[in-house]
Amino acid sequence: MAKFAPYKQLSKLIAAEAFEPTLAWGVRMAIAATVPLLWGLYTGNVTPAMFITLTAECICWVELKGTFGQRVRTLFGGAFLSVFFALLGTVTGVSTWLSIGAMLAVAFISSLFKNLGDRGSGLAICVYLLFIFCNAYPVADLNGLEARTLQVLTGAGWTIFISILTTAFMPAKQAYRRSIAIIWKNIAALVQTAGKGWTEKSRSSLRQLYLKEKEVRTSINASFAFHEKSADQVSRKDKAEYHLAQLRKASALVATHIINISEEAELISRSQLDASTRMQLASLSNALQQTAERMAMYIATLKPEEKLLLTSRVSRINKLLLLMKNSPFTGEEATTAALERIVHLAGRTLKLIQSCINRLELVGEDLPVFRSYSLVKTLFTLHPRHWIQNLKLLFNFNTFTTRYAARAALAAAIAMFIYKWFDIYKGYWLPFSVIIVLQPYFGATFRKSLERIIGTVAGGIVGGSLLYVRTGIYLNEILLCLSFIFMIYYLRRNYAIAVFVVTINLVLLFNLEEELEPIVIVTRTLATAGGCGLAVLAGFAFLPHWDKKWLPIHLAKAIYVNYEYFIASFFSSGVDRNWTKYKRNAESDNSNVFDSFNRYMEEPSVKKKHYANYYQLITHNVRITRELNNIQLEQDNRSTGQLATATEPQQQLINDCLEWYNKNIEMLRVIDPGLQVKLLPGDPGFRTAFLLTRSQEVYTAKLLIELKEMYYDLQKLIEKASS
Repeated sequence: MAKFAPYKQLSKLIAAEAFEPTLAWGVRMAIAATVPLLWGLYTGNVTPAMFITLTAECICWVELKGTFGQRVRTLFGGAFLSVFFALLGTVTGVSTWLSIGAMLAVAFISSLFKNLGDRGSGLAICVYLLFIFCNAYPVADLNGLEARTLQVLTGAGWTIFISILTTAFMPAKQAYRRSIAIIWKNIAALVQTAGKGWTEKSRSSLRQLYLKEKEVRTSINASFAFHEKSADQVSRKDKAEYHLAQLRKASALVATHIINISEEAELISRSQLDASTRMQLASLSNALQQTAERMAMYIATLKPEEKLLLTSRVSRINKLLLLMKNSPFTGEEATTAALERIVHLAGRTLKLIQSCINRLELVGEDLPVFRSYSLVKTLFTLHPRHWIQNLKLLFNFNTFTTRYAARAALAAAIAMFIYKWFDIYKGYWLPFSVIIVLQPYFGATFRKSLERIIGTVAGGIVGGSLLYVRTGIYLNEILLCLSFIFMIYYLRRNYAIAVFVVTINLVLLFNLEEELEPIVIVTRTLATAGGCGLAVLAGFAFLPHWDKKWLPIHLAKAIYVNYEYFIASFFSSGVDRNWTKYKRNAESDNSNVFDSFNRYMEEPSVKKKHYANYYQLITHNVRITRELNNIQLEQDNRSTGQLATATEPQQQLINDCLEWYNKNIEMLRVIDPGLQVKLLPGDPGFRTAFLLTRSQEVYTAKLLIELKEMYYDLQKLIEKASS
């Protein structure tokens, strides 16, 4: 079996590359950064080559995601930032005070790039890395400035050329499909977690299940970040875009059905099931998981063999469902009802999967970018309105990002002052470490500082040792090229290893110009440790963001967004077929408050007060969202002719929910006085625009129970907070 291990690892690597092309990203960086170095070594222009390489490396740190137009704008944006801030660093490097003042502005601006999501971190590197390194190597005259400008422009232009060349042969809709494929990949993990226990003794905990559900929500949000139009906003005339948007919507609904199945499973005492039924349910769970995995691969690759495997998995689910329908369940009434409900929901899931396969066929052939984009369409990607939109997003001065940016600016300016004032040899690692380590939250800053110190020390030792080993011709250059690939590969897998590789990369890079002295490695290690320490101190002392303060605010907002979802579900003038936007908002806010709770538990505090109350309230809110989702899913499967108004008892149940919800919202004013709420008063004459099915009545009754329990938990939280 051991001889097959490398093949399995290679297969996993190829499969992972279909979803997150990190190796392709690393190879792009290696080509863009290594070719200038080889030119410099061959011609004797090592110093210019280093700055060309440094510029290319900075721009390549920007991950190219989204459509071709978004990638082109990201590249040109990174090139502009690289040139501008490289020249700013070059000009201000001759003066200590100018360097400190510019560092203050650079750190503030680069921190604001957090507003741009995944693209922002790479663009921020273009800002602060080139500024700091060019500031450390200023020029003496105008000729030097012209040469530096030419070097940076060459690095930027070369990188744009390589990046567009590789992107031009990419299928035009591949990025959109890949974002949906990642949703399905996370759905497969969700199914695996939800199905655990049918043939095992232990089940997955509520927290484990929610974490997997959260990963699905994160992948959906990531897809919307680059492909913003929802299914109802896309015109049918744009065939490919329309069917992909519908495919993404169906994928999100599949995840909701899986959660619904897991909730029904919680009602079943598995010890009371006979072995045959447990095996059937385990087989159904495995089949759903395998189908989701194959769906992910098919969406990402569109390979015929993947479609064949997917079709066979779908056929297996269909056979299992037929078998379970023809084998009546025995046992208690509640258990039998839950089992029948699971089979029913699995059948709906199967229909959604089949509709996803049909959508992919309707999308049509995915042509390469160079065949899909005319010259006019390509030039339109640089239209000023796109830049204006991104600038508005970048300079969104909300409380959170402004405090973080101010904290980073102050800490980086202090680090620059220490470096310049005491004239520390190679001390530019001090402000560099501060900016790269400092995170919006204290816990993340502390973890990253430890990982960075460990990676830097280990990388410095290994990189320094390589320089004292006699090697063949260009072996160090080959190692340098490989380091570009590996640091990208490990960037999201293990930050400590990524830092280790980055350190080796920089040791080898800066040794090309001059012999590396051992003191440089020691200086970098000490400067990194000092920068990390200053970043951690800044998290404490400079405008800190403690979730002890923000958790109640996030909780209040999440509860109120769920309230808006409830109102839209039962008290709108008609049936809202675009209910998924409320679902998406509610789930995103649930995710935000859950993240805030986890950060709160990690904060350095002697005693965590009220954490149990917060956790209970978060779980109530998550369950409320799920019940509303279930009600809306039932609604989606009904024809218009079935939508008579609610009966008197049904309306009374709905009005009871409204009454308790209003009580809860009133208490939110105590938890977060700044929350702007608008309550819907009860109206005895109002009738909900649809007749509730038996399942919807059950979901609404469960909703009422959650609202009552939430009310008592809110009371406890307020009482404890005031005592």
